[in-house]
Amino acid sequence: MVDLSRAVGEILLSDLQCLSCKQYMVPPIRLCQNGHSSCSNCSGRGFCPICGGEFSGIRCLALENIVRRQKYPCAKRQSGCLEFFSIEHIAKHQARCVYGKIECPSPLLAICSWKGLKEDVKEHVKAEHQINFLEGSTFLDSSLSASWMFVSYFGEIFVYYKKKRDGRYYAAVQLIGTSSEASKYKCEFTLSAANGIERISKTFLVQGYSVEWETIFNSGKCFNVDEGTIKIFVVEGKLKMGVELSTVE
Repeated sequence: MVDLSRAVGEILLSDLQCLSCKQYMVPPIRLCQNGHSSCSNCSGRGFCPICGGEFSGIRCLALENIVRRQKYPCAKRQSGCLEFFSIEHIAKHQARCVYGKIECPSPLLAICSWKGLKEDVKEHVKAEHQINFLEGSTFLDSSLSASWMFVSYFGEIFVYYKKKRDGRYYAAVQLIGTSSEASKYKCEFTLSAANGIERISKTFLVQGYSVEWETIFNSGKCFNVDEGTIKIFVVEGKLKMGVELSTVE
């Protein structure tokens, strides 16, 4: 059934392409006097690029409803991206898709203007962000301020980011990969007190690179503790938070 649904979806996608520019149509979709549908850009020319007839101004509401329900493949599908998104979210994904050129994945983007391919990220961060790079599945975050780290493990590159916002501390891990690839990994955050007894441990799935940090922090699918609780786990002015990556069994 999954294969059948995917085949039907592929056929439908071809019908949702503008007959003129071949891009997927988004509402409003207008019809010419002979019934040809066009995207808003092409219909704005005044005459149908297919038959030369005038556009009637009538919108194809049935087709617009189908467009809103349909999932669209990433434009970089031929390069290997297998992700599908609604018409409202496809553009945002494509801007950060790891199967094309991406910006330096540092959470503090202002510090680096690098842009390149996913397979070149490790070489870049080792050369330009060595102080924030490590290899292995575990590390300790002792900073009470915002901190970030590139982690190389499992043959992948992960990005850890912690920040303080509105009296709370947030932390999460991204994979430089798609959301489906990221779902194969999890991260455990462990706060430990000086007495070696009290501790808090929270585990969350790793997020894909196309998901923005603020979206992750607002979703609740991340480490999230108030400032008062954090103070319990500060030893000699340093935080004791362990971070451990592992695969989902």
